[in-house]
Amino acid sequence: MRPKKHLGQHFLTAPSYSKRIAEAVKAELTDHVLEIGPGQGALSIFLKERFPSFHLVEVDPEAIEKLKGKLCCGDFTIHHSDVMKFDFSIAGFPLHAVGNLPYSIGAHIIKKTLLYGNEIKSCTFMVQREVAERIAAKPHTKQNGFLTIFCGFFGDPKILFHVPPGAFFPRPNVDSSVFQIVVHQDLTAKLDRKKWEDYFAFVSRGFLMRRKMLVNVLGDTAETRMNLGRYLDKIGVSVTSRPEDLGPDEWLLLYKEYSGIRDQA
Repeated sequence: MRPKKHLGQHFLTAPSYSKRIAEAVKAELTDHVLEIGPGQGALSIFLKERFPSFHLVEVDPEAIEKLKGKLCCGDFTIHHSDVMKFDFSIAGFPLHAVGNLPYSIGAHIIKKTLLYGNEIKSCTFMVQREVAERIAAKPHTKQNGFLTIFCGFFGDPKILFHVPPGAFFPRPNVDSSVFQIVVHQDLTAKLDRKKWEDYFAFVSRGFLMRRKMLVNVLGDTAETRMNLGRYLDKIGVSVTSRPEDLGPDEWLLLYKEYSGIRDQA
């Protein structure tokens, strides 16, 4: 089977890495597990050993035929669908998501997965190393950006290990990394579900002008900028801070304060 460039297919060919990914999934035998983009099944055969009743979602019909042959019989379920259109509830909630994600839409898949909130228990994904390092970035670093804060709202991202280009066919031009997020319990206690979209839009707006101070980016008026500066100082963050200087917890505190300021306006 020839990899399809328009699908961004890079098939994992090193069984040792496939096995490590499968072993890293934080699920029990009876938990719901969904593999995203299984391709020819390099990871799937190891997931099947741990989770015989797992679900797989694959857009490529040719790959599905290969999958069926490799996995043979069993209680697993293969869904022929574009993952961005797939309803994860079909695989059963709550679930653990795992997969070697296409480089081109990896960030979109991560966002879609995590926006299911506490219906997701964990995600264990392989992406470009640069993307994984942005997801797991710390404050005061250039890697710290919107994706860092987005993922950090749902859990504490951890890079588990790196995978070299030689472990794939065709060989990509970059290293890959496997990262994992165990989703925090009771996310709605952290922030009402109805406010998530507004919060992430707030963070996105802040990072559109990374080189400017946050008080200037987010403050619409002199009074608002003054109030934001006072609050930043109160929580121990410099008034001159830029977006990359705040971590997920500080961004959320700032959003709540800013929302209060806006509500009073």
